[in-house]
Amino acid sequence: MGLWGFYFFGKLFLFFKGYIKFDVIYNIAFAIFLTLQPSRDNRYRNHIELAKSAVALLLAVALLWHDTWFPSPVDAVNDVLTQGMPTKEYVYSFLMRYYDQKTMLALGMILAACWMANKYLKMSTMVMMALVAVVPLKMVNEPDAKEISQAVDSFFDMEQTRMIHFKKPGAVGPGFDIVILHVCSLSWDDLKAVEMENDPFWRQFHYMFANFNTATTYSGPSVIRLLRGTCGQQRHESLYKNQPNECYLFRSLEYAGFSTYVTMNHDGKYGSFASQISQNGLADSPPMPVENLPLYLKMFDDSPIYDDSATLEKWWENRMASKREAVALYYNTVSLHDGTHKSNDKEWWKRDRKYQYKEYLTKMFDDVTKFFKTVAASGRNVVVVFAPEHGMALRGSVMQASGLRDIPLPKLTNTPVGVKFIGPAFNGVKVNQKIIYKPTSYIALSFMLSKFAEKSPFLYETYSGAVFLDSIPQTDFVAENESSLIAKVGSKHFYFGKEGKWMELTENELK
Repeated sequence: MGLWGFYFFGKLFLFFKGYIKFDVIYNIAFAIFLTLQPSRDNRYRNHIELAKSAVALLLAVALLWHDTWFPSPVDAVNDVLTQGMPTKEYVYSFLMRYYDQKTMLALGMILAACWMANKYLKMSTMVMMALVAVVPLKMVNEPDAKEISQAVDSFFDMEQTRMIHFKKPGAVGPGFDIVILHVCSLSWDDLKAVEMENDPFWRQFHYMFANFNTATTYSGPSVIRLLRGTCGQQRHESLYKNQPNECYLFRSLEYAGFSTYVTMNHDGKYGSFASQISQNGLADSPPMPVENLPLYLKMFDDSPIYDDSATLEKWWENRMASKREAVALYYNTVSLHDGTHKSNDKEWWKRDRKYQYKEYLTKMFDDVTKFFKTVAASGRNVVVVFAPEHGMALRGSVMQASGLRDIPLPKLTNTPVGVKFIGPAFNGVKVNQKIIYKPTSYIALSFMLSKFAEKSPFLYETYSGAVFLDSIPQTDFVAENESSLIAKVGSKHFYFGKEGKWMELTENELK
């Protein structure tokens, strides 16, 4: 077997560190294949060994990919074909995140040890002993797949029964506006990474959700889940199927007397994002043109990102000029997205991403706060919902490098969601913030907005007591992307991925 021993011992090291999974059966089968040799008197021995080496190399790469946390190659290629290619600089910055000096040093030491051992010991025997020793460990950690599957099925069955109903307005309309700020790439974990989880910005909100699950880690599914927030959480495969009108939040808001608007600080072309918005209840509300607004950053595909402050201020001008009684805005910003950079910075990919992220986040907080002040100065009553799409994966984990979001870990889907009242009755008054700790998701926001539309929070003091807070719907943790799902059952988290089986996640894998 020779130095193939490094392949197995290196993978075992990565497995025990949590960087990869380890399919014992496949690895034992591959090890047995490597030990097979043609007879010495076989006239085609050299050709057979050459062919075997080529096959072994292909199998080694395929098995290594199988053991990683990466999506299947088909899903990975399909994602690129669907979403489009990023710039080469973004690819460089992405690859640089995989380099870890301590891990590389450890693997180098394992290689040296295997090279020395190969001179004096039979590597095939050592490899087989090591692989067989892992079998009991894997068997002990096998979860009860049937029980977990039943729990997840029960979750989705229950979610199908949940729906938030908005009431038709009476003679007097809602009397206030709703602004939903949908922010790409911001989780509690990202905030902790840049030490901004306690920033004064958060103290402006009357409600803060401490345990809000976005249920996905990609923008397309995220906007669909938000815009269908009046119904319970759907399976990922159902997101691209039509739903009853009652499931679309902005159609419900229209029914309740709100005129609807869409604004973004980008062109919405990547991933057909603008189309996803249009297809989920906002077909009659084309995005506000932004091409003439100040350019702020560029996306990882070099498309333009416009200044948040200028974009929001321009929309507010349009809103005030419209003379509409009550409006509801869906606003999307990608200023924090991985790979965003200043248009004149050609070497952005070499810079510390945390430093850049903190700079962009600080500006966003300033821009949003400035918008709050503009709205307050108008004298209008407005409910603002600040809701991130998902996290940025700024810190990464043993399962995924920084920036990777294929696996919807809780640290990526647990986002800071805030609800704020702006109006004469609230301006200049100290915020008595209520923190909602129970597990929640989009239906909780739809519930709150439905109650506000029914009885204006600017006229009734019924939304700060325990009765209202207790009535906010709870949603257990299930997060899902196209090729992976994580569910919390009891106190444990379980992962279902490309292997088609359930795995319990360790604390090390979750952090």
